[in-house]
Amino acid sequence: MSDIALLQEEFQEYSRKRRYRDWDWKTPSPLWAEMNRRAQELPGASPVELKAIQYEVIAERFVPHLFRHTPFFFEMGLKPAEARGVADYGLPASWLTHRNSGAVWRRFPSEMEEYRACSRHGIHLGGIWDAHHHSTNSTNIIRCGLESFYNEAETELKNCATEEERVFLRSAMRGLLAVKRIAEKFAEAADRKLTTVSDPEEARFLEMISSAARRVPWKPAETFYEGLAMFPFLYEVIASLEGNGISAFGRLDYVLGPLYERDLAAGRITREEAYDLLCRALCFTDCRYDKYGSWKDAYNTQENGTAMSLGGYGDDGGAVCNEVTMMILEVHRNLNLLFPKLQLRICRETPKAFLDAANVNLLEGRNVLSFLNDDCIIAAQVRAGKRREDALQYAIGACWEVIVEGCEHSAGANCYFNLLRILELSIHDEPDVVAETGVRCRKLDSCTSFEEVYRCFLENVLREVRRMCHTIETVGRFWPEVNPSPFFSACMKDCLRNHRDYTAGGGRYNPHALPFAAFANAVDSLLAIRSLCFGERRACSLTELLNVLRRNWEGAEVLRRQALCSPFFGDGTSESNELAKRLFDDLYRFTRDLKNERGGPFQLAYYEAWEFINWGKLTRATPDGRRDGDVIAQGLSPSHAHSNMQLTTVMNSVGRLDLTLAPGNSCLNISLPLGKVSSEVLEGLERAFIASGGAQLQPNCVRREDLEDAMVHPEAHCDLFVRVFGFSARFILLPPEWQREFINRHQYSA
Repeated sequence: MSDIALLQEEFQEYSRKRRYRDWDWKTPSPLWAEMNRRAQELPGASPVELKAIQYEVIAERFVPHLFRHTPFFFEMGLKPAEARGVADYGLPASWLTHRNSGAVWRRFPSEMEEYRACSRHGIHLGGIWDAHHHSTNSTNIIRCGLESFYNEAETELKNCATEEERVFLRSAMRGLLAVKRIAEKFAEAADRKLTTVSDPEEARFLEMISSAARRVPWKPAETFYEGLAMFPFLYEVIASLEGNGISAFGRLDYVLGPLYERDLAAGRITREEAYDLLCRALCFTDCRYDKYGSWKDAYNTQENGTAMSLGGYGDDGGAVCNEVTMMILEVHRNLNLLFPKLQLRICRETPKAFLDAANVNLLEGRNVLSFLNDDCIIAAQVRAGKRREDALQYAIGACWEVIVEGCEHSAGANCYFNLLRILELSIHDEPDVVAETGVRCRKLDSCTSFEEVYRCFLENVLREVRRMCHTIETVGRFWPEVNPSPFFSACMKDCLRNHRDYTAGGGRYNPHALPFAAFANAVDSLLAIRSLCFGERRACSLTELLNVLRRNWEGAEVLRRQALCSPFFGDGTSESNELAKRLFDDLYRFTRDLKNERGGPFQLAYYEAWEFINWGKLTRATPDGRRDGDVIAQGLSPSHAHSNMQLTTVMNSVGRLDLTLAPGNSCLNISLPLGKVSSEVLEGLERAFIASGGAQLQPNCVRREDLEDAMVHPEAHCDLFVRVFGFSARFILLPPEWQREFINRHQYSA
């Protein structure tokens, strides 16, 4: 067995004993008692002071765990193996959140009741605050070191206008010292273990840990190994301290490339040694999950949200594609990793070698990639008011959430909004939904023209969007009382200078994404109404169509086929493109005055996760030909209902939308026939996507016969990876309805 295989086995064995499904969620962590005792000694302490207590108790009481076969130090043992840091009950990092959250939510009983009801009924998600999609701020920390932030906070103490500002800075300093102490404890644990080990390789790893953990992250990383060591360390430490989910490693190749080149020139490392270190650093994310366990019993339905971003523009305007980039791609493929997610930033300057190395995965049916168009996404950030030099450093948090790393928390996935559900509620009577949610959509029945239909739908959407955003702003501005994060804030640009936690708007940028779902279905439904009821070849009156929909198309199959033959988003026609652009632009134009809980803007996005199935079940028949319960379209992908599509026309339709108006990101999913595409075809497709102005491309290369056989003989297809939506999974672990949905996706010709 190879050394890496031994390490993977060691990781897996450790994780098996600490599964999310086996965790005792009824019992608070023993550390809570110490936190409560210390809080009682400080009556009237502010939330940031209490958070500093949480940091210090965790740093004092945790017991470092070191693995035999790796020189990386990160495991604190304070949460389930798969968990990424969200404040689930009983974890040490959730003490402050659970101490404070109830009092805040009780201030808004009616608002919260209706808001959560909207989530139950598939109108929008029910999160006030996105606690899941934080980055590690790794670039700032690795390049600057925590000591620089500590010194900045110390200097800023002299410039404070209020005691509240001083308390924040002191709490941030206590957090920085707590993380310094955590690293030192790993060094001390390595020293103790060194006195008992006999294996030369294990001793060498312990010596590396002893040296590095005394330097980083307090000091800037000086070597490739020190920089690489910080990615798992920061992930685990922030997740274990803050009660915030960490989902973005950041830009590994951008940060590590210069360190590697410097080490290589100085003779401190060889390519083989660097490759070995990358294997040992990256495989731990994949090993945390039960790779062949039940989807139903797994943490977050087996989605490990941790993403790493590779490639994209560098500081000099050229594309990042260095030896570290290529080694990471090689490691991910050779170890057959599913996680961490590969989020590949591409641009006009991306070299062929980068795309070729990435596309080998697709050509082998390893559907583990997502492509981000820098030329679109960076322009969108700049248009949203962010500095270009900052926008260049964006990373993807988990599935698609754009985060200008080290400058913001973009809050990307707590409030997906279902456009189609609003259209459906503009047609169907659902008194229980109205009573529970407070959503009151004006019905389309009184409309006498298509313009009236369009205005009625748009007004209904905007009314409910504004109500949702108002609740997020009103309730969410109390989040600094629930879970401030002074350590995390100290590592983010401008929080120390502003003397404010990022939860209170102290970051350089303070956006909140506003993601719309079922865009294609909404456009298709409007097009069908115009075609069937107000077109030159009118097939029925609006009243007749609405009555048919209320019967779930019963007895009207001919009319339904006519609806399906109407223009649709993705067909490339001027009629569909113009209406899609009109709706897209109007959603942008009429939401610009909305402010979020931190005083920043709501930035538009177009994506949804598993809601495309779950919300489809809740959404009744719609004019685009959907029946009750049919799935809805994902992101900016066309509806499942259409099979007569060409990839070029779909990309052109997406390209007609000005996606620089959607800095939160937008996604297009495509499936291609495995075995019938070449590396040249894939490269051409990716470059065409860049030129079209799309934002995120999520490709699959699959054989339908393999998918069908996997449903019958799963044991023969254990490593059949598919890109489900914002993440990839083993096809055989998906529930049958998810498998069938995936098989039924339109497959474009090569």
